[in-house]
Amino acid sequence: MDDTLLSILPSLLFIIPQIIIVVACIINLKKKSASGILVLIGAGIGLLTTLFYNLAIPILFQVFNTNIYSDNTIIFSLITGISFIGSMLFAIGLLLLIQEKVKLQQSL
Repeated sequence: MDDTLLSILPSLLFIIPQIIIVVACIINLKKKSASGILVLIGAGIGLLTTLFYNLAIPILFQVFNTNIYSDNTIIFSLITGISFIGSMLFAIGLLLLIQEKVKLQQSL
């Protein structure tokens, strides 16, 4: 189990920025706009897929002592599709948020 912890430890560095993004999206959600909700959903999906790839896969690889990457390509394709949808929701929400900020600046 110590080997599993050592293999996961560097992957935790990739999770930290995702957590910061989700926290920033939660702070932005105080306005309860559609753009804030889309950004939060996209960031949440991104965090979940990052957790899956960086934590769940190494643990499963160590526990089952098999090459999970070649045995479960359908699962990886599904997770990649979900990650793409999350990224698109985040991007659309970010564009809407920027558009709201620009309209607010122009009205002042």
